[in-house]
Amino acid sequence: MATILDLGLLQSFSSIFPVILIFAMVFAILQKTKAVGDSIGINSIIAVAISFMALLSDTIIKVINFMIPWFVVAIIFFLLLILLFQVFGAKESNIWDYVKNDRAVGWVIVGVAIIIVFAAFANVLGQQLTEASIQPSSTSSSMYSSNTTNVYSSSTNSGGVATGNFQQNIYSTLFHPKVLGVLVLFTIAIFAVALLTGSAA
Repeated sequence: MATILDLGLLQSFSSIFPVILIFAMVFAILQKTKAVGDSIGINSIIAVAISFMALLSDTIIKVINFMIPWFVVAIIFFLLLILLFQVFGAKESNIWDYVKNDRAVGWVIVGVAIIIVFAAFANVLGQQLTEASIQPSSTSSSMYSSNTTNVYSSSTNSGGVATGNFQQNIYSTLFHPKVLGVLVLFTIAIFAVALLTGSAA
């Protein structure tokens, strides 16, 4: 049943929005850095060429379509966080001064961006690379193929990381007790260093 808020039609233009975004970003970078000069025409031609070359790659389009919603969520989260600080009496100028002077905030933003980019590539290419890595070569014997199949089937049943499902491999890896223990130790070390350096300063 069609409704006013039905956005299914926009999915037909899912390849157009990334192209427009790439054009805008490349054009803005060229205009800001003046890498090839101040000419708006040359910068726009280069931006159009790069955006259309990106349109030829289905992988790039899928990666961008995965990243953009998460970046929007991150931006909305930071904006709501700023509004929350203002509700408790913080001034806008004080917030921006703190963001500019504190390196930790910048590293958090960079870390969130890296995680989103890594998740996008993993979501788009993870399953393909997993299937390509577990397929036995054509020169392998049938005995090797049967043994490999048995190993993978047993790994699937035991929740191992050698299965043909990329998401299951990631889940089994991230929630392995050893990995969780290392993450806890890293968290304790980060907080210890931050508190010690803060008190020393």
